[in-house]
Amino acid sequence: MKVSGSYTLDATRVEAWPHIFDPAELASLIPGCQRLEQVSPDEYHGTFMMWLSAISGAYETTVRVLEREEPERCRFQGDVTGPTGRVSGTASFCLADNDGQTLLTYEAQGILSGALARMSPRFVEGVAKTLINQGLDTLNRDLQAERAAATGSVQPASPANPWQRRYGCALSIFQSLLARIRSALRRSTSSSN
Repeated sequence: MKVSGSYTLDATRVEAWPHIFDPAELASLIPGCQRLEQVSPDEYHGTFMMWLSAISGAYETTVRVLEREEPERCRFQGDVTGPTGRVSGTASFCLADNDGQTLLTYEAQGILSGALARMSPRFVEGVAKTLINQGLDTLNRDLQAERAAATGSVQPASPANPWQRRYGCALSIFQSLLARIRSALRRSTSSSN
């Protein structure tokens, strides 16, 4: 499995970096996170819940930082184990300043085992990308609120509530799958005409 992408954060990389490594903040960025603790300067253990029928359940995770160049880049390895299997792999991200914002680029690759390995790679990659984007959306809202507080401007209330954090992933994945089905149906209809 391979996943990559980019995201623009409304803060400089110096402002964004500490949010990524603080355990309390990091826990708020992981959809369904129940527990996250820093067990050493470069290692985190946690539990998160997935509420998507095919992969529902509690997952235990361990993440170890392999390389870190503050505030530019980080490479880490992780292991996630749950009721439907295991994912082991490495990931990295880079932060680049861009006119008062930060372009975050990431890539990850993992080896799946158990029932996860028998699922469609597109489905698993779609779930991973959705979770990453939800976390980055939350990080960006936090950074926007922090910047607004520092400048004294009013920031609208965050739309993320516990219900959205719990079921938002499932809804996003469902919408993505529905769009793919529609696209496939359009292609099949246009090719038969």
